[in-house]
Amino acid sequence: MGLYPAFLDAGYGPEYFWELSLGEVSDLLESYARRKEHEQKKREAELKDQIMLLFNQAIQIGNVVGRLMDNKVAIRLPKEYYPELFGNEEEKTNFTEQEDAGDKRKLSPEMELHKARMDDFIFRHNMAMRERLARERGEENSGRNDTGTAASDHRGTDTGLL
Repeated sequence: MGLYPAFLDAGYGPEYFWELSLGEVSDLLESYARRKEHEQKKREAELKDQIMLLFNQAIQIGNVVGRLMDNKVAIRLPKEYYPELFGNEEEKTNFTEQEDAGDKRKLSPEMELHKARMDDFIFRHNMAMRERLARERGEENSGRNDTGTAASDHRGTDTGLL
């Protein structure tokens, strides 16, 4: 391939080609080739990183599925896969130790709030389904309580989780 087509393939305009000397055109083409090579190496490195992440994720999923199949299999925590990221810091909630000791799992305040919201949503959804089914059957009282409040209202007005 000649210089002119290679110059155009590199993304430069035809007018620019005629304004440059032969050495400048050669330098631009070499620079273009280096940039392309660098971009290719970068893409390969990103692809390798993505492959490793997916492979690690598959191993971790396999570990959790193995735990579901056999309770004797210990769940490996992220700090076991990536010790350089987590160092020697102790984890506040270690679910595998709690399970072994028979303790109930401890949830963070955010998770407690999420759980309470999900409980409320489930209650309201189930009540709406019961009412719809009762209307379809032609029943007047669908089992809804007289106050019309959600079951989660029994928890009081404690907003400490918010």
